[in-house]
Amino acid sequence: MRWYWIVLLILPPLAASFLLPPFGQRLVTLVGIYALMGVGYQRVFGQLGALNLAQGALFGVGAYAVALGAPTLGSFAFAAAALAAIVVAAIAAVPILRLQSHYFALATLALASLVNLVAIHAESLTGGANGTVGFGASLPRGVPLLLGVWLCLVAVVLAQAYYFAGRRGEAARLIREAPLVAATLGIDVPRWRFAAFVLSAAAAGLAGGGAAAVSGVVSPDVTGFPIMLLCLTSVVLGGARHPMGAVVGAAIAVCLPELFRELNGAWLLAYALATLAVVLFAPQGIAGLIDPAPAPLPPRMPDRLMPSTSGRHLVLRDVSKSFGGVEALSGVSFAVARGEIVGLIGPNGSGKTTVLNVISGLERADGGTIELDGRPLERLPPHVIARRGILRTFQTPLPGESRLAGIARAVASGATFLLFDEPLAGANAAEQAELVALLGHLRTAGYGVLIVDHDTELLSKICDRMIALDRGRVVA
Repeated sequence: MRWYWIVLLILPPLAASFLLPPFGQRLVTLVGIYALMGVGYQRVFGQLGALNLAQGALFGVGAYAVALGAPTLGSFAFAAAALAAIVVAAIAAVPILRLQSHYFALATLALASLVNLVAIHAESLTGGANGTVGFGASLPRGVPLLLGVWLCLVAVVLAQAYYFAGRRGEAARLIREAPLVAATLGIDVPRWRFAAFVLSAAAAGLAGGGAAAVSGVVSPDVTGFPIMLLCLTSVVLGGARHPMGAVVGAAIAVCLPELFRELNGAWLLAYALATLAVVLFAPQGIAGLIDPAPAPLPPRMPDRLMPSTSGRHLVLRDVSKSFGGVEALSGVSFAVARGEIVGLIGPNGSGKTTVLNVISGLERADGGTIELDGRPLERLPPHVIARRGILRTFQTPLPGESRLAGIARAVASGATFLLFDEPLAGANAAEQAELVALLGHLRTAGYGVLIVDHDTELLSKICDRMIALDRGRVVA
């Protein structure tokens, strides 16, 4: 993160502490609170591209935790706020994180609704619609609260900026844009999503606790959808993936109503127009517009292939796979040895890609065994199989990448066995020549390659042998 962003991050709490009246200090405290919630939200929405609609409800969980815990815990209630949000998120994550895209969004919206219902109807615990009051005497107020909130915010922003720099940022990009590619490169996608969901909840809970300390009152409104909407729009305005995006967006969301107070509700129109303009003309947000993120470097072929020393034989025995009533594979058996290039050919629908999918763990075989040096693979998840030394490429490259980029990424991983899915499709003469030369180097260095393609003439020149499939069976 650039030095001027760090200055802008540290300057507001210092200036507010010495120069602003209590009302101004309260505004800066609220900016820090909503920025803290937004920075946590960036981990799920920005870095991993998942639309989580429960962040506002987890903010409310933190607020109630402080309200209930402050009389006995004092300032330690803020830690309880983060912990309470973590517990709720961790329990909910078990079923929710199994879902993708809009199903995930709907499930998190259901979680938010459930939290709101509990806040309204669990009167003995939450006070119901009347809320909870009278807990603020043991909590910091004014400048101590302001500095405490911004100290947490500075720590989280810097930690997140450091964490997503370099290889972890590239891993997050792959999870966001191509989760199957990420899994087949050895990235544990479920673990990443769980960690992001829980850490995002911790930030929301801590922010909610700060909001409770500022207002001195906690009601079911703090778990309502307007809080979620404020979080989402501020992150979109500021920048979903820029380290300072949530801070910039929170400053706009908190200060804009005050600047246009005399316009009554018309400020909402200004806010909506600003959001629309950012979405259309600056999709990376205001912070991203000021400080654009560098384009990811394309994967490069290693300058020198190190001889492969792990894994000797990849063996399939009587592998079968069906999709409903369609038998995609039936009794498929063959082996690939280290230092061997094997071509897999056959008409469309013959099962070639399905073979690669069951080997790499993207599909689970219904029967038969898949072994690497005698160790079974057929029940392992894709990232574990990749870490055992088997990687695959896909027919469609990632946006902005060349066709050979995925091959370069797989080769650079150092995996012993490489599964290439139609790497020559659409390739020009230069790319074909480069791939042919690479295959020769891989053979010499002792790598095993299983390559699927329709160009049987070219495959016959570069492969040691070929296997023909038809209707899911090995026919030659």
